[in-house]
Amino acid sequence: MRRDDPVPHVFVGDEGFALQTYLMRPYPKTGIINSARKKKFNSQLSRARRVVENAFGILAMKWRVFLRAIETDAETADWIVKAACCLHNYIITRNNTREYAAMETEEQDQPIQALLNTRPTNRRSNTAAFEVREKFADYFSRL
Repeated sequence: MRRDDPVPHVFVGDEGFALQTYLMRPYPKTGIINSARKKKFNSQLSRARRVVENAFGILAMKWRVFLRAIETDAETADWIVKAACCLHNYIITRNNTREYAAMETEEQDQPIQALLNTRPTNRRSNTAAFEVREKFADYFSRL
């Protein structure tokens, strides 16, 4: 795969999710023992998940609505998330960024119930999902 080969936008997940063309999960631990390429993919995927979880943690500590499942229809939930992101960015630009960041760090002591780990799944994924993961693994192995 060349670096400019297109790949789809994907969500990042853990072993609790089935591999889909739109959702990447790590390679099983037993399958990466002798593969530096697969280890690199798992490492990069884990790194991406940490970034997402940290960003979500910051958002959830400021707006408590994200501490549990949002019980509304998908369209309203989409608007709630967008509004919270806009408000977050507005506060950062209006306030002293250092003070705001310090406040967020202090608030992150309690676990976020909305991001609890899920149990691993053994559901079989389709060939297209495996191909997408292979493209990402090829790309990350060249970094």
